[in-house]
Amino acid sequence: AALDAWTARLESAGLIAFDTETTSLNYMDAELVGFSFCVEPGRAAYLPVGHRYAGAPDQLPLDTVLERLKPILEDPDRPKVGQNLKYDLNVLGRYGIEVRGVAHDTMLESYVLDSVGGRHNMDDLAKRFLGVDTIHYEDVAGKGAKQIGFDEVPVEQAAEYAAEDADVAMKLHREIWPRLEAAPTLAAVYRDIELPLVPVLSRMERHG
Repeated sequence: AALDAWTARLESAGLIAFDTETTSLNYMDAELVGFSFCVEPGRAAYLPVGHRYAGAPDQLPLDTVLERLKPILEDPDRPKVGQNLKYDLNVLGRYGIEVRGVAHDTMLESYVLDSVGGRHNMDDLAKRFLGVDTIHYEDVAGKGAKQIGFDEVPVEQAAEYAAEDADVAMKLHREIWPRLEAAPTLAAVYRDIELPLVPVLSRMERHG
């Protein structure tokens, strides 16, 4: 029922912020653990599909979830935004989903706006543009030798962390994009060069 409700929200949204949670930073090895979505600031959700630990709650089958999300993610007329979406495109491509409709990428927005203004990861961008201290990966998965995979993170903690990622991506876009629009030359570089390269580079990486 919750998936039905969120599918309806995604289908009617003007812009979809999304993120994938996986078992690895290397997209070639990464297995999907969950998806997060945001359709408006402050309204986000986490969809777990691959948490594996003693006592983990029942989760919807991955095949069922992919079947429901595929039409939305592959629809070029449903605009999408995220942080470093090339990674998500690479992961989902391995699962037979060719994401289309990438309208914005907050990492690229920040880079084009001010490439030397600081680091362009989500935690730093949230601090710089939103004044927000985000939940760090280490906060939910631990550090060093004691760090666990995301599939071992309790769903309740994973939901807070992952949903925040999608929510922050939406908020960052709303903060950074107007600044880019105010600089037409930079906006053109972003719109005409950087952003169209995301799916191209994703396909090149996956196909060698």
